[in-house]
Order: sequence, then C-alpha cells, then structure tokens
Amino acid sequence: MLSFNALLDFSRCNCVGICASLVPINILATALTVFQVSRGYAPRSIHISIGFASLAAMLLALHDLSWLMIGVVMAPTYILFTIALVCLSFNIWAGLHPHNMQRIVLTFVGYGHQGLQILWSQAKADPLLKLDPIPLNRTVDIRRYQSQPGIRTRR
Repeated sequence: MLSFNALLDFSRCNCVGICASLVPINILATALTVFQVSRGYAPRSIHISIGFASLAAMLLALHDLSWLMIGVVMAPTYILFTIALVCLSFNIWAGLHPHNMQRIVLTFVGYGHQGLQILWSQAKADPLLKLDPIPLNRTVDIRRYQSQPGIRTRR
C-alpha cells in the first residue's frame, strides 16, 4: 500500500529529476495554452492544454510543499513555488476569461511589433550592419576581409 510519507520521501529523494522535468513542462505547457488562446484555437484543444498545464503546475506545487513541510526554506523552493503558482494562474485565466487574455496578449504583441519596426528602421541606417558576410560554401580570399585603410581595428 502506498502511504503519504512514501510519496513525500520519493519526491524529496528524486528532487533534481522532478524539478528538471516539471519546470520546462510547466513553462512550455503554459506558453502553449497562452498561444492557443491568443490564436483562437478550438475550445476543446485549449481545455486539454489547460488541463495538462494545470496538472504540471499542481505537481510542482505539491513537490515544493513536500520540502516546506519538513522545514526546508530556501530560495529555490520559493522560486519553484512561484513558477508553479504563476503558471497555474495563467491557466485559470485562460480557462475563465479567454477573450480577455487574447485581447491583452495581442496588444502586447502589437507593441512589441511596433518596437521592432522602430529598431529595424534605425538598424538599416547603421553602416556597420552593412558588412559583407563571409561565404561558407567556397574558398575565401581572406585579404578581402581584412581591415581596410581608414578603419581602426584593435590588435
């Protein structure tokens, strides 16, 4: 018979493996949920994604609680618990108010797109970014790519 203490001991003995697998699963599954909500996927696929991501977040939170129960109070415990709670709250938000989340995510993406356009237009005017790339598929005359007179290089 499986006891509660055996589960807690298993969680603490295999902490590195559990954290190394649950943290990326948690973040990627929550990111997938946010992506599906923002792109307007079918509600069934969004709910499946929410369920999987919420399960991963709950498992990570329970794993961290097993450490807090024995009195291990360290920064990684709080950091992992915060990751679990943030991912769980994003999944709850996606489940309860998907249209609100979609509007906010698309607003942030729009602002990011505008910022990149501003940066990209400034980068096109920068003469240092107009360097001739070295071709990789043929023999190269290295003298062509050495420093030119009038351009200072550090040696």
